[in-house]
Amino acid sequence: MTGSIIFIFHIIGFGLVFTALFGGWIVERRIRAEKDWEQKLYIGKISRRFGLLLPVASIIMLLSGIMNIFNLYNSNINLLYTEGWLMAKIILFAFLFINGVFFGPILIRRRTKLMQSIVEKTALEDAENTFKIISKSITTFYLVQFLLLIIILYLSVAGGGKHPGII
Repeated sequence: MTGSIIFIFHIIGFGLVFTALFGGWIVERRIRAEKDWEQKLYIGKISRRFGLLLPVASIIMLLSGIMNIFNLYNSNINLLYTEGWLMAKIILFAFLFINGVFFGPILIRRRTKLMQSIVEKTALEDAENTFKIISKSITTFYLVQFLLLIIILYLSVAGGGKHPGII
């Protein structure tokens, strides 16, 4: 029974990660479409809320995933190394986590500071060009995160082992 509860927490964590990524991507599209710099800055501050959701959701997925591994292999952790799909999933999740916790916030903070300087009229003359470059980097960040998440989902569904929480 505890395996089923942990499995539900894992699904909730996945949903929160997807929500954070999808919400952040929608806010990103809205920032790029907005013409007024003060509105862009205001919308950019909203994206921080989605950024704060991602580490919490990732930690939920990480902890429930570890517990799911123990439930799946009955605490015989040596069997973990024989499952290639699970090892690939763990490695991809590590990339997703590191990318989302470290690189995404750096890009968003850099863009927010740039928008702040543009609103305050203290920015350099090529600030709008720099803004476009950073915005493209953030869009690429979201695409990479979605791709990693979809591959992890595929490995979860098509992986060799079935989770005890499914029963």
